[in-house]
Amino acid sequence: MKSYTICLVGLDLQQTIVVGGGKVASRKVEGLLAAGAKVRLISPELAPELQILADSGQIETLVRNYAEGDLVGAFLVIAATDDPQVNQRVWAEALRNGCLINVVDDPTHSNFTLPAMVRRDELSIAISTGGGSPALARRLRERLEALIGPEYGILGGLLAELRPELVAAYPPGEPRLQAALRVVDSDILDIIQKQGRDAALTYGREQLHR
Repeated sequence: MKSYTICLVGLDLQQTIVVGGGKVASRKVEGLLAAGAKVRLISPELAPELQILADSGQIETLVRNYAEGDLVGAFLVIAATDDPQVNQRVWAEALRNGCLINVVDDPTHSNFTLPAMVRRDELSIAISTGGGSPALARRLRERLEALIGPEYGILGGLLAELRPELVAAYPPGEPRLQAALRVVDSDILDIIQKQGRDAALTYGREQLHR
């Protein structure tokens, strides 16, 4: 299945709905919260980790079965129940309402699929097989997680902090790109690991203005 990969932003301003309360739904909710989403969960039963999120106010819950009309005003919907008939009803209502909808493990009844993700703070890497092989996506994610440690997340934050200086010092296009790459290709990752963030920020600034 051909796909076009995007990164959604501003999910804190949109309504996201997850239908289902088991382990699969829990994983989907975890990913949505990591992206800053405002999540409403609909399920008559909640897995313990979902109950913790509900009790702490991190998600809104409707502790009942899904009902027609629950998706009014939703932007993004994930159907993650173990009942195919319920999932199909969610899919049908989502289409009528113009929602983004993912039915777990059913790409033919989804208008988006969820890639396997490697997250390092604000840095995220998506691996997608277009819904064709979640197993392959998982194995690739595991390999990337071993290669790309937490220092890359710190580096992403440092580069974001240095970006205003980069924009002020270099014109758009190749000069700005090459200046940024000079920082990325330097010894900054090693300094993050051995000396910490503050030392790496000073070093990165020196490389930027070299």
